[in-house]
Amino acid sequence: MVETPVPPTRRVKYHEINKQIQTGDLFLFRGNYRSSKIFETLTHAFYSHATIVGWWHERLMILQAEGPGIQAIPLSVAVSQYPGRADWYRLRRDTIPEVDTKLKAVMAEAKADLGLPFGVLDLIKGLLRWGRNVKLTEPVWPHGMFCSEYVERCFRTGGMSLTGKTDIISFPKDVAVSPLIEYMATIEHDPAHTDARTVDDVPEGAL
Repeated sequence: MVETPVPPTRRVKYHEINKQIQTGDLFLFRGNYRSSKIFETLTHAFYSHATIVGWWHERLMILQAEGPGIQAIPLSVAVSQYPGRADWYRLRRDTIPEVDTKLKAVMAEAKADLGLPFGVLDLIKGLLRWGRNVKLTEPVWPHGMFCSEYVERCFRTGGMSLTGKTDIISFPKDVAVSPLIEYMATIEHDPAHTDARTVDDVPEGAL
C-alpha cells in the first residue's frame, strides 16, 4: 500500500520552468531501478529519492546523497539521466517567517556536507527504526547520510524541519507530505537521450 499521496501529474518541459525554480526548492524522484522499487515497497512510498536544488552562479544545481556520496551536479544532467519520474516541489516561502535567512543556513549546511559518503548504515538503521520501533541516537556530526536524511538535516539546521522527525528516520515520503512544500510539475525527459553537460536543458520524451 502506498502511504504517500500520489500527486497530480502536470507534465512540463524543463526549459519552460527552469527559470522559475528557486534555491531551496526540492526534486523528488520515483525511480525505475530495482533498488528504487524495493525501497518504495519497503516504505510504502511513492518516491524513492529526495534532493535539494539551488542556483550556483548561472547554473541550477541539485544537491543529493546518492551512490558515491553527497554531491552537487547540474539539475538538467540529473533529470536527463534519471530513469523514472522527476517531480519539482516548491518551498512555500510566503508561509515561512525570515525565510531568506533560514535558506542561507540550509544551503550552508548542504554545501558543508558535500563529499560525505552515502549513509548505507544510516539507511538500514532508519528502516529498522521505522519498521521495528528500534531506538536510535542520532550523531551530531554524521559520517554519512542517505538522501532524505540529508535533506531533513539541512532544513532542520536552517530552522525549517520538513518532516518533524529526526533526520535518520526521515524518508522521501515524509518530505513529500511536508506542509512547507507543494507539488508544482513533473519534468518530461527521455533518459535514452542526453545533451552535452554544458547545455542547461533536458531532452524531451515520454516518461
